[in-house]
Amino acid sequence: MKIYDATGATETGIIAITKSISTLILATTLKFSELTTETIRVEVERANGSNFEITKGLMFLKDFILANTYGTDALVSSATGGLELIAVCEICNEGSIHLFEKDVIKIEMRGLISGETYKINGIEEPQTSTEIYSFEHKSMSSEDTNKDFNVEGYDILVLDTSDTIEEINYTFANGQVVKYSQYELQCMSKSIDPVAYVQIDGKVTSSFAGKLQLPLVAVRNLNIRKAQGAVINLILRNHL
Repeated sequence: MKIYDATGATETGIIAITKSISTLILATTLKFSELTTETIRVEVERANGSNFEITKGLMFLKDFILANTYGTDALVSSATGGLELIAVCEICNEGSIHLFEKDVIKIEMRGLISGETYKINGIEEPQTSTEIYSFEHKSMSSEDTNKDFNVEGYDILVLDTSDTIEEINYTFANGQVVKYSQYELQCMSKSIDPVAYVQIDGKVTSSFAGKLQLPLVAVRNLNIRKAQGAVINLILRNHL
């Protein structure tokens, strides 16, 4: 289902979708590395007022894409239309988002680059589901040197990489604590998802500059130790 397709706009405005969808296909004439200011907001607006924020407000498009595609789905591209980036982003598990009467799915993108093309399509399913993904942002301030994050209930982490990070400690559900360096986690991430992005020219990459994608299943706590001087952002996807 076509939702949006435009060139030259800096924002989409709020798009209301009355059909149930499970997945967003996001495409642009920009390469992933060229995404900068683009943000996205996705929300299920319920007629009874119990709205569900999938993105918890606006979040950077590149973070939304990375949290949606790690482990199973590669970013792809298409010479047709010059689409340098196509991301298939699942927002509901085991079916399309169940909508009751007068419920709508609202999508908005801002910070678009004028002169570039952005496309949004939605995928419908033969059944509906109430298992909706959501994404949460957490951070360490520049002054923080040691911080714990409760990550129980999440399955995917997108973490800023930084030379200031000294170690990352995982506390697993069985109580065991395992210490990793940033380099070790980068290697593990690539081994889990070695084909992360296939570009038009056939170039394949297994990671993204400045970002680290990691699984969090069976992890209860994440402890990051770093030197002062950099803000570290984390994006977490809820585990269904």
